[in-house]
Amino acid sequence: MAPILRRLAIMPAFLLLVSAQANITPRGWYPTVKSIEEMGNVIDPHLNRDSCGSTRVGDRVLWSCRDTQPNDVNGKPILPVWASSAAWTNFGFLNTPETSMYATSSRQPYFPYAADECPENSAGGCPDGTRYAIWSDSPPVVTSVNGNITTAYTWIRKSHIRGLETVDKDPATSLYRFVYDVNSHDRNMVPPQKLIDEHFWPQGSIPFGAYGSVVKDGVAYLFGQPDNKKVCLAKVPAASVEDHSKYQYWVNGSWTNKRPGINDNCDIPNVSAGGQGTYYFSYHWNKWVWIGQPGISVSSYFMVTTADKIEGPWEKPVFFYQGHDGSAPLAAYSLQAHPGLSGLGIADGNEIFITYTKHDEDQYTTPLVRIKWN
Repeated sequence: MAPILRRLAIMPAFLLLVSAQANITPRGWYPTVKSIEEMGNVIDPHLNRDSCGSTRVGDRVLWSCRDTQPNDVNGKPILPVWASSAAWTNFGFLNTPETSMYATSSRQPYFPYAADECPENSAGGCPDGTRYAIWSDSPPVVTSVNGNITTAYTWIRKSHIRGLETVDKDPATSLYRFVYDVNSHDRNMVPPQKLIDEHFWPQGSIPFGAYGSVVKDGVAYLFGQPDNKKVCLAKVPAASVEDHSKYQYWVNGSWTNKRPGINDNCDIPNVSAGGQGTYYFSYHWNKWVWIGQPGISVSSYFMVTTADKIEGPWEKPVFFYQGHDGSAPLAAYSLQAHPGLSGLGIADGNEIFITYTKHDEDQYTTPLVRIKWN
């Protein structure tokens, strides 16, 4: 088994799911594709990176990725594996995003391990054969820009796995933060991550922020998806992310200060298609948007849903783009949208950039695609 296979499983039900979703007849407002531009792979030729997301930081883009390996002289991935990495990309002519990653060389996890997560192993491997897979499902979200200083947070579940099976279906969720001076003289250095609270959301609770996060008008909106696949919503002033007392939660159709349990009625219908993806606010459409994959998916089958209000109602997710799947059994996954790559970095135009992880045996690539809407 390849050393950096995801915690995904191939299930025949996916074919039925895709078939059903492809035949949905839209009734509300849905974006339609005007043009597709496949822009090549976002890549550092020296590294094999899996499952990358992006965050606009100043005039550049910060990419945070999961399992990473060095490539040998023939371009083949070799050991060791480290559980996360980060790199920069720039913008080129006419503010077009470039695809060449660069960063100071490091073989340590970008998101540092806690003392009880087998940190002696750069991949989180433990002596009992299990592994702490500290993998971000969504990239850091910027909560403040104060002059040259950018602050951003990331919520990551403390996933404990054996092979592709989870040891703890609803682990605790850790909170990470970076504070970065965009005028740093070392342009290769990525913003250092600090572990703020290893158990910010306790074991057995909804991992708000891990499934997606958006900041708008000084408020951070955080989505969480526990093992039961409900998707629930919290909000907090962007300046108070670390203060639990400032949080509110969308439960039974209204905001409350009481944090819901995983079985409470906080699920928002159609707020996603069930799989990994990205939430953002489109200033061009004046709508909230989710782009991502179906819940059971090993394919670059992109779906989209929108809403006038983040609490809903959301339109039923529909298909809009199919990428080029890899040759491995886990052919494609980690579908992401990248609003920070467009215009001013706030999804102000009538386009979106998307990526996915394409898996060819042990090789992982990140195709970048520009979608222009009608």
